[in-house]
Amino acid sequence: MPRICSLPSTYITIFFVFVLTNSLAQNFAIGVKAGPSINLGHFRDSDLRDIYNNQINIGFTGGGFISFPLKNNYSFISEFGFSRKGKKLQFNNNEWTNTAVFNFIDLSMALRKSYNFQLRPDIQSNLFFNIGPNIEYWISGKGKMGAGGEPTHYDIAFNQVPDANFNINYYNNINRWLFGIDFGFGMDAPITPTQKLLIELRFTFGQTNLGKENSTSTIEILGFQDDLKMNIKTLSVTAGYSFGFDLKKSKMGKSTKDKIIKRKKR
Repeated sequence: MPRICSLPSTYITIFFVFVLTNSLAQNFAIGVKAGPSINLGHFRDSDLRDIYNNQINIGFTGGGFISFPLKNNYSFISEFGFSRKGKKLQFNNNEWTNTAVFNFIDLSMALRKSYNFQLRPDIQSNLFFNIGPNIEYWISGKGKMGAGGEPTHYDIAFNQVPDANFNINYYNNINRWLFGIDFGFGMDAPITPTQKLLIELRFTFGQTNLGKENSTSTIEILGFQDDLKMNIKTLSVTAGYSFGFDLKKSKMGKSTKDKIIKRKKR
């Protein structure tokens, strides 16, 4: 996989250049969104797929976004938030189960295309599609593992020397920055001239493996197996709220009021 460690700074640079460029228009919307997610680990290596049985892991995502309208019903969306994802692996003839949850900081941006439609005779709404890059920074994690009976719970430690503590799973040579592509579909509906409710179904196609080629997952329990050379695919459903701003119209309104006040004083 090509080296992409410079992408976080590139993403930030592109975002701020875009914001500065569009500041002349002074037209944007900000909002919040949250919802559940379904996560599934994926091994590129067919030999690993034969060893481990991947199961669905339930998580959630939430955060804020800012949207800038463009021409022809296009818009630019940038998001910042938090997500909880994970993996659930069965091994040793599916008798053992290892379930781990991971916490991430999320960054994403997307190009959105909207299509007008009438939700009701008096309500003009939009269907939209969007696509763009997704960047996650891996903060922390924990898990549980067992083969029937009471599972063993563990915390995940990044890049530390393993010892005999069976309540810690040591992840070494991992990728803290994870990259993927978002594909989204949804709709929005106005509740006031400047406020909207929206719902979106999004698929995040994770591309970066959790671990590098020489990564290890170590916990001092006999029979334990794990492998970090996997990425995570995510399907999420989120509901959100946005509030639009048009600073140019606002300034024009203030200017008109000032002129009226001056005329009255004369």
